[in-house]
Amino acid sequence: MAATGYDWGSWTYAKDSAGGDWDGNDTAAIIDTGSCTSNTFISMDIIAACEVGIQIGDPGGAVDGVVTIYVLGDGGGMGDEEITANVGSPWSFTLTPVNGNIVYKRFSVDPGSYGTFKIAIANECGQTVATYVKYRTATVPAAS
Repeated sequence: MAATGYDWGSWTYAKDSAGGDWDGNDTAAIIDTGSCTSNTFISMDIIAACEVGIQIGDPGGAVDGVVTIYVLGDGGGMGDEEITANVGSPWSFTLTPVNGNIVYKRFSVDPGSYGTFKIAIANECGQTVATYVKYRTATVPAAS
């Protein structure tokens, strides 16, 4: 019988702004009103599906705002989407950190809409938060 369905790869860390694994390290700890944008695009070439996992660490204090997650598309060499206010409109959503807890979010990025993308996180929650970003992709095996 031919292989069918999605063949999921393993979870891997996205790269943080310094090029290291986005694993809650110093460059992935985002101060209030700060941000972090991956320095490497995630390729969707020959990919059938992609899921991204985000973890926002315990802020350790009173929260008075949100953290915004962005999916930034590649502008084809003309420029890339960015998180600067009033410049473009990249796809985004917000999470509210919880004092004394860790917030997780998993979402899909459609390979039919993004050939490559970066993740960015902007923090406006009133506290510094450790952030983690992982992703995994899937292919569909050729019918035999």
